[in-house]
Order: sequence, then C-alpha cells, then structure tokens
Amino acid sequence: MDLKKSVQQIDSLPSPDFILKKIVDTASSTSASAKELNDIVSKDSGFVSKLLKLANSSYYGLPKKVSKLTEAIMILGFKTVRNMALSIFANEQLFSFKSEELELRELWIHSLSVATIGETIAERIGFSNKEELFLCGLLHDIGKTVQGILFPLLFDAIVKVSRMKGWTYYRTEKELGVPTHEQFAEMLLEKWNFPELVSLAATRHHRTDDFGSSVYTDVVFITSLATYIAERLKYGDNGAGAPILVKHNLWKELGLTPLIMKDIVHMSAEKIGRLSEFYNPLSS
Repeated sequence: MDLKKSVQQIDSLPSPDFILKKIVDTASSTSASAKELNDIVSKDSGFVSKLLKLANSSYYGLPKKVSKLTEAIMILGFKTVRNMALSIFANEQLFSFKSEELELRELWIHSLSVATIGETIAERIGFSNKEELFLCGLLHDIGKTVQGILFPLLFDAIVKVSRMKGWTYYRTEKELGVPTHEQFAEMLLEKWNFPELVSLAATRHHRTDDFGSSVYTDVVFITSLATYIAERLKYGDNGAGAPILVKHNLWKELGLTPLIMKDIVHMSAEKIGRLSEFYNPLSS
C-alpha cells in the first residue's frame, strides 16, 4: 500500500467543523472565559442538548440536574466540556464505518475505557491535567478508524490475522508490511492541528521501550498502561489478538505500587460502569 496515496485520502475524512474547532481552541485557552465558551457552543442547539445529556449522565454524578449550558461549563470545567464535544464528534463521525470482523460499538467502548482508565491513573498519581489523559485515551486508536473508513478490507484483514495468530494489532500491521494505525493517526491529528501530547499518545503507545525522555513521557506511558489494563480486563474490543506490550517496569516509572494499581483497577471499573450514556448513540 502506498502511504503517499493514503495521505491524499485523509482529506476525505470527516473533520471537526468550525464550531467544534472553536470549542477545542477556547476550552484549551488559559485566557478564555466561561461566557466565551458558552456563546460558541450555543450556536448549535443540537450540540447543546447532547452536551447536557452527557453532563447529566451518571458518569459525572452531579448532585442535581443541570439544565443550562453555563451551569455545565462552570461545574464540569472547560476541558471536560471539550472532551464531551469531541466524544460526540468521534462517536457520530469516526466510529460508524462497517466491519465484518469487529463490532464498532466495542471499539468505541474500548476507547472510552482507555480514556477513563488514563484519567483515573492521572488522578491517582496527582497528574495535573487528568482531562488531557481522557482526551489522549479517547483518541489513542483514532488511526484504526482511519483504516476502517478508508480501507475497510485492510482493517478487517488486520483484525482477522491478529486474532488468528494471537498477535498485537501493531505487530500484525508490521508483519503484513502495511501502514500502521499509528501512522494514520499522526497524519489525521496533524491535519486537525491537535496538540503534540495527543499525537504522541496515539502514535507511541505501542512503542514505549524506546521512548526517550520528554515532557510528555508520562502521558505516553499512562496511555499505554491504560490500554493494557483495558485489554486485559476486556473493556470493549480493539481488534487485537493479544494485549499491548508495555515497557518493563513502566508502572514503577510512573510511581505506581501494587496497592495503587489495585485502587486504579477498582476505581476505573466503577467509573466504566457509569459510561452507558457515552456508549449509546449520542444523536438519539
């Protein structure tokens, strides 16, 4: 397969529209106000209703029902609203292709679970931006959706061979000599102009052994570990025949102990049990 031709086809994929781009930019800005974010989101009434549906889901556990967007923004925070907006977009636009080998709902559940586990790890170890880990987990397998949308037969072949051989998804791609989902993720996220930490999480979570020192090392390691936990505990299905390979003693490098790991698994299971509103089609 010609990677250059694949790059050209990336342009045909769904992209965040103007409003979503503004939401992402505004929510990520340190100088933006709640009124600015509210004014942008309010331009799409359908989007507002979906955001409020998620805000009132059991996942966030708000003490009372939120009926106004301004309340949701103030209570949940800018980056959580951003993550909800991107969840809606991804669910509707990217996790909707047809596959003969994998139930797309299961791939979506896997991505949400990795997002939740990553956020939980960050919270448990005192990482300052846990919302960023949710976003990284949500989009860590975005390259697979690119494969599925543009090259459905290739996607199904990788899933089939991976399961038949008992290989990781990434190893299967390398054995078949095809462009990897990491490469597709890099191209798509570059096109979207997404932050480097999101791109690194999506393009290096399979390759932590040789990931050098970086300001984003913890982000990549947490995303990799979250993926491994989600696979081992069978939260959804990412099409792999074996769990991801993580760097030896990666959990120790993150300052985790067996007791903390046990807490993370327990906390994540409780949170994932409250994700049903995210599982269902958000347009309904």
